[in-house]
Amino acid sequence: MAKTTEEIEKFIELRAKGYSFDKIAEETGTSKPTLLKWNSQYTKEVEHAQYFELHSLLAQYGLLRKGRVEGVSILLQAVIEEMKKRANTETLNRLPTDKLFSLYLALEGRLEQETAGRKLEFSPVREYEYSQESFVEVD
Repeated sequence: MAKTTEEIEKFIELRAKGYSFDKIAEETGTSKPTLLKWNSQYTKEVEHAQYFELHSLLAQYGLLRKGRVEGVSILLQAVIEEMKKRANTETLNRLPTDKLFSLYLALEGRLEQETAGRKLEFSPVREYEYSQESFVEVD
């Protein structure tokens, strides 16, 4: 009996989610030899589906680069604010200043790593360049 496109798509979906061939056979009613054949036939499709499944999972838990940059930025901002308070009041709370400064450097390094060395601050010249790029010439 020929399998439908929907059955093959279901196989790809379940395989992307990490289901074993036994579990997929149980859920779909398709024989394990057929599933093994599909696995070799649809390797690329399964790999693509696995990529999107993983990407979705990482996005769900905020683990993509954007989420990591945001988290590190929030922590870095908190450290900067605490250092400003300490610099202004000259009081040392809980964390010694040298350790707080080390944390600042580590967070700043992490942020630099996450942004792949891209300069985050814009000069007036660069802002002007960006604004000029946004205009579209019309005949």
